[in-house]
Amino acid sequence: MAVSGSTVRAGKSVTLADIILSAGVFAVSIPLVYGARESAIVIPLTAVNATLLLAKKRLPLATLAGVLVVAAVRAMLLQRAYPITPATVVALYAAGRYRGRATALAAAAGTILVGFTVSELSERIPSYTLHNVRDLGWVVFAVLAGAWVRSQRIYVRDVEERAARAEREHDEEARRRVAEERVRIARELHDIVGHALMSINILSSVSSRIVERNPDACRDAMDQIRGASNAALGEIRSTLSLLREGTEPLKNPEHGIEDLGALIEQARLGGMPVTYKSYLDDRQVPAIIGFTVYRIVQEALTNVSRHAKDVTKVVVAIASANGHLDVSVVNDGAPATPSEGGGIGLQGMRERVTATGGRLTTTALPGGGFRVHARLPLKETSA
Repeated sequence: MAVSGSTVRAGKSVTLADIILSAGVFAVSIPLVYGARESAIVIPLTAVNATLLLAKKRLPLATLAGVLVVAAVRAMLLQRAYPITPATVVALYAAGRYRGRATALAAAAGTILVGFTVSELSERIPSYTLHNVRDLGWVVFAVLAGAWVRSQRIYVRDVEERAARAEREHDEEARRRVAEERVRIARELHDIVGHALMSINILSSVSSRIVERNPDACRDAMDQIRGASNAALGEIRSTLSLLREGTEPLKNPEHGIEDLGALIEQARLGGMPVTYKSYLDDRQVPAIIGFTVYRIVQEALTNVSRHAKDVTKVVVAIASANGHLDVSVVNDGAPATPSEGGGIGLQGMRERVTATGGRLTTTALPGGGFRVHARLPLKETSA
């Protein structure tokens, strides 16, 4: 991967490892001393170089410059070889490790130039010998080693950052899916409980009016109440099981278009004048689309019972054509209370339809009444 020219961040404090390295550089230079005169030159200068190396992380270029000056002075005094010492090698490594590639190469070139300059200034230091070539090889090796370590650190850091970013994105996606599933479950519970309570309320009102004059009809109404409550409890248990078993979407819904007849018949038993019209072709309706149609009709009938007044006709119609399925519920009651986009029930219907890739419109009709219309695609979706 490409390595940027920016400085790789390093710890600014001097560590025990830095002190040990500086001490080691000082120690390996001692065997190179010959005689008391050279000791008086090499030991102090080597100590200065070892001390300068403690700043190699914070100021690698300044450290290299200082080390080169000291090494050049040493080379001029000893008159033996290029100013390439162990301290120079360590400083070159630091330049490659903590600075960009271009800067490190410039530092290597500068070091070689200093070597040739010292050689030219000193008559006793040979310019071209095998020993000097070896020293120049250490210059290149030290810089390349530092640059390689730097590139590996950058690579590891980038990999760790990508892994951390992927983990954050995974967590965010998990939280988003949990939130979506909570909304889905809340919507299911709203539709189930709302419709069940509406049915029970209507049937109990009917039974209270006919309990004395028609006990048989009253018993039938009570049976209907028991059936509606049992069905609602079953659906609630099924929906709440999603909270225990995971957050997978509803893949196998319990209701579909084939259940609309029973739903409408239940509304009729409660006294609602419902007419059902179906114009479906032979194309199979996906399960999630059928379930969405069922919930739209269920919620629309519940809203008619709650909000509409003086209703004489409710028409439920479904039709399929041109790859779409249209469902509408129209009543002729007094002006409906909910407005476009308002109400939890309407919001839930709109969310259902949008999740399938469809479109929902709700319209208050002139002169009274309300129309709910949805157009759904006849294809499988992930809703």
